[in-house]
Amino acid sequence: MNGASRWLLFGATLCLLPGARGQEGCAVSKDLVVRALELASAIPSAGVLGDGILLLKQAEEACDENGDAWYYRSVFERKLGRGNPDYSLGKARERNSAALAAGDNPFQLSTPTRGVAAAPRAPGPVSQGPTLDIRKPDVDQKWALVIGIASFRNPRLNLAYSRKDAESVAELLKSPLYGRFRPDHVRLIADSQATTVNLRAGLNWLARMAGENDLAVVYVATHGTARDQDVAGANYIVTYDSDVDSEDGLYSTALPMVEITGAVRTRLRALKVVVLLDTCHSGGAISQTVTLPAAVSPQTLEHIREGTGRVVIAASQVGESSYETPKYGHGLFTYYLLEALKQGKDAPIEKVYEYVNTHVTADATANHWKQHPVFVTSDQTAAIVIGTPPLSTALLRLAPWVWSEGLAQ
Repeated sequence: MNGASRWLLFGATLCLLPGARGQEGCAVSKDLVVRALELASAIPSAGVLGDGILLLKQAEEACDENGDAWYYRSVFERKLGRGNPDYSLGKARERNSAALAAGDNPFQLSTPTRGVAAAPRAPGPVSQGPTLDIRKPDVDQKWALVIGIASFRNPRLNLAYSRKDAESVAELLKSPLYGRFRPDHVRLIADSQATTVNLRAGLNWLARMAGENDLAVVYVATHGTARDQDVAGANYIVTYDSDVDSEDGLYSTALPMVEITGAVRTRLRALKVVVLLDTCHSGGAISQTVTLPAAVSPQTLEHIREGTGRVVIAASQVGESSYETPKYGHGLFTYYLLEALKQGKDAPIEKVYEYVNTHVTADATANHWKQHPVFVTSDQTAAIVIGTPPLSTALLRLAPWVWSEGLAQ
């Protein structure tokens, strides 16, 4: 075990001192499960698996009722080939593990990568025909989950433009001129609707709807946070109903970034996926124990990109903020993202990023800010054009009322 891993486990052990029991212990337990899941990858080392098992054992000690801790322990043990996975699985079943019911497996990818075949899964969305050539931008259909939160249950969290950012992204995607998404294929979740439960439901909707020949887009604009001492890089996004009065409250009610990671890595069948993260707003301190912002960790980005045709663009690097400005009535990142998609509706995603990176960096520097967007792509790349017309629009030429009725919704 390396030094970083030992510090991770030492920090996790500190959370389990006698004061952390009962409800607080279960909040700690949930965070420990998140930290373990952040370690999962397509080809994990024995050391990483061992570290994950230790974290999950500590999660059980903090809250024996946490069925997911027992379930993921069984998955890690089975992957490592040690321990007693059947015993852990039995405990998970007794405790009604939600992860067990969903059949989650953080080591099984929904698309192949680095010589690792996609895991067989239950039947999903049906493609229109043979798998399309991922070297070309052609897609059958396009789907998008767009999330933006400016007004929170706790007004101390409020942002100026995150909802407007999300609404503008959704409208551009639905535009027949620019995004060319069918209106009913874009789901916007904003402000009071953007609860942790509803965001999970949105991710589930996207995973259900997007087939392998489709393009899936995820856009998120809200606060992002992580524990400074968490060398595993466990990130969270703050939802409308997140409790930020204490670390225990935040980490038990915010949405773990690993859930977005998991949906992209292990559930989304689409061979073309773009994740746009504007989750590091300069909101300052939100409580005595929790401070924002915290950019998405490199480890999280690495895990999201596992598979085929995954692209992640984050608004800023670690240690930087994502700034909002009244000059544009938008966050800086989203303003230039919208401009890039308008000016280059047929441009590949790499060109979109180049435009965003150049203009955000220059504009931020002119304001004496530090903000540098980040671009990460899968080892097995795909030609992705967000504005490409879906092949299914050929059907709409035969039934144009479908498009017009969608726009009227």
